[in-house]
Amino acid sequence: MHFTYNPLCWLFMAGGALAKPSQIHLALGGRTISDNLNDASVSSAPGGMSVTWYTKEAQDAPTLYWGVSSSDLSGSLPAKTTAYLEGFGYHHSALIDDLPCSVTKVYYSIDDMDEVLSFKRPPCSPTVSFNVSIFGDMGYLDSNQRPPKLRHRDGTPFHGLEKEWSATYTRQQLEKMKGTLDLMWIVGDIGYVDDAFATHPAKFTYEEVYNSYMEWMENITSAIPLMVSPGNHESECHSPACVVQELKYGRHLSNFTAFNARFNMPSEESSGSRSTNMWYSWDYGSAHFISLNTETDFEGAEEEGTGDSHIPWLKAGGFGEDGEFLRWLEADLKKAHEAKLNGDTRWIIAGGHRPYDTITDMEGVEGWFKEYGVDVYFAGHSHSYSRTTDVSSKPMYVVAGGAGCDEMGPPKDSLMLGPESSEFVTSDKYSSGVLTVSPDKLVWKLIDSMDGSVIDEVEIPHE
Repeated sequence: MHFTYNPLCWLFMAGGALAKPSQIHLALGGRTISDNLNDASVSSAPGGMSVTWYTKEAQDAPTLYWGVSSSDLSGSLPAKTTAYLEGFGYHHSALIDDLPCSVTKVYYSIDDMDEVLSFKRPPCSPTVSFNVSIFGDMGYLDSNQRPPKLRHRDGTPFHGLEKEWSATYTRQQLEKMKGTLDLMWIVGDIGYVDDAFATHPAKFTYEEVYNSYMEWMENITSAIPLMVSPGNHESECHSPACVVQELKYGRHLSNFTAFNARFNMPSEESSGSRSTNMWYSWDYGSAHFISLNTETDFEGAEEEGTGDSHIPWLKAGGFGEDGEFLRWLEADLKKAHEAKLNGDTRWIIAGGHRPYDTITDMEGVEGWFKEYGVDVYFAGHSHSYSRTTDVSSKPMYVVAGGAGCDEMGPPKDSLMLGPESSEFVTSDKYSSGVLTVSPDKLVWKLIDSMDGSVIDEVEIPHE
């Protein structure tokens, strides 16, 4: 077969590849069902879905196409676009809103994409049972595929990194469970992209690893909503390239910039942090979920002032006025508690990156959890698992930080994972959790990432 080189053809093909959307992920969003229908018989769960994607090159008019049939995507929505680092692509987002309760499944596609994808409409009924995958501290791939090259003279990994680690087991287990999951909530430290330099110390690899992680998760996140909370590893890039080339990389990636640009959480709908994902809440079925900011914007916060490395010129924090986050948190808890008393909400489920010891540092929060009836608080940060055993003493504190990451070694014993008088169930195994929510009970299971067995299970009946 004779082939004639045509540069215009190659440019067209390359342009198509650069324009092809990737890293597609969903998030709950839009006006609440109660806003739309004013009907007390349905929950206040969001009635829409945010769709976010990435392209390498800029698009003239990025558009999301959708419909209730795979053969009729007659709806079209213009996307909002953001780019936070020159030369490293564009992030687009569009919101499918005002979905009536008669819709059970939505089909969608994006410019230059051959596939038609789909998602389930968030439930209208407050009596529906659903499953949420909850975990924190998940890296990208494993030490076999991404061996750390930054080591001390004795061969031990540098900067708290582990010689052998794996996030692959958890990713494989999520793949097996995805057909049974309705939501996924990562409570901080998503992909460990700030540790990416350990594999190639002299290169700038932050964006490459972030992109690769999101592509790695895409076949799950394009089908079920991914909700995220900020962790310390979202705060900045502190690799040698980012420090030495501060003006080119470091400052553009400081103060949770990538985290806030790449994801689109329902902050506006819940009157949370303005134009960021730092704190927000949402309703789903019979539960009210609250995503806390354990990193900044309260006195004593670890990243208040500077990021995780505490390099002076990599600033962090200041996402609201003084006291704004905690005022919002108490107001949101109070509103959820009133809904619980009225029977409109059955459960209040809170989560944030850092465990109990940080909750005690946040003025008033531990008391609010009890006063306003929080049932469970989920966290990560400690690269292991623990939960308090007394389910009658609410909230139950759970640390689900064993998904596997570049730094997953022995537990950080210095962290208080729950009140001092508490007894704990603990595990050092690679794991993630599944919370099953129904009006009558919560069932929490910790799943062994390597063999799929249930490591821990607990049931909380509704009182």
